[in-house]
Amino acid sequence: MGYSDFVFGKDIVLDEEAFSKAIADFDNLQSEMRSLRTDIEQMLSEIEQGFNTPAGRKFIESCKANLLKPLDDQVTVLQHISENIKQSNGEYKSVFEGYRQLNSKINSF
Repeated sequence: MGYSDFVFGKDIVLDEEAFSKAIADFDNLQSEMRSLRTDIEQMLSEIEQGFNTPAGRKFIESCKANLLKPLDDQVTVLQHISENIKQSNGEYKSVFEGYRQLNSKINSF
């Protein structure tokens, strides 16, 4: 196995549709996570009415901290990933367009 086998032995595949699907999927995940957070927050508000004691309030606050904050953190992570995918897609748009133009020229011969 020569040097060129290591350098050129693998193809890198960029799939424009995969970028678009990933962007849509992460946007949907963010929506679902926000919806879940809203549902849990409403449920805790309803439960809170029956826990109107010092211990009950402490329990509800603990639930909010341990249930809602991780959901907020997940939304932040999903947003970050989505933004990175969108940025990457934007960077590769010229590559995709150049490929389409080259392919069109080749096919027109």
